[in-house]
Amino acid sequence: MRQLLISIILASSLLVPTIANASFGTGIGITFPASRSATRTISNTYAALQFEQITEELTLQERHGRLLMELKVSNNGDVPYTISHRNGQVYDFLITDKNGKKIWQWSDDMAFTQALCTTTIAPHSFEVYKAELDSKDYRKIKDDAIIATAYILDTPCKLSAKLPTTIASNSTPVLIHGGVILGNRAIAEDH
Repeated sequence: MRQLLISIILASSLLVPTIANASFGTGIGITFPASRSATRTISNTYAALQFEQITEELTLQERHGRLLMELKVSNNGDVPYTISHRNGQVYDFLITDKNGKKIWQWSDDMAFTQALCTTTIAPHSFEVYKAELDSKDYRKIKDDAIIATAYILDTPCKLSAKLPTTIASNSTPVLIHGGVILGNRAIAEDH
């Protein structure tokens, strides 16, 4: 029975006129990127130092076009760490170009009390000092800015780090592959 059915299907397919059509042409395969093959990422920077019982850490981050600077000063000792200041300014941030020339300083155009002051960091505690360069001002100096330096005034330590830079990170691109058919000339038929 099964063989009979296969024979009938084969015979009927040979008797039915063909409707297939052949033509000349060529095809080109094209791949279109649907996403970037590499993404751009801002690398944050960090520097640290330890001096006696103090650890200083400088973190620089670029976020939404702004430069965020943070100086964390930790007292790792068992006694309070006290700094005597000549005025009310406790810390500062400085940005320089490749030649070390100042192009921005946090304390510029600020006024501080002109009285002796002290800063004390309790044992096993820390203080965080922050500064922010808004996107408008950062955009003005970004091409020339290389190094940021942070320090506590009236101490012997200054901590510097390279400003954040844009780097390409690897990712898998999304690709769309399609074809373009050129030509549609039919094969000459025998008449």
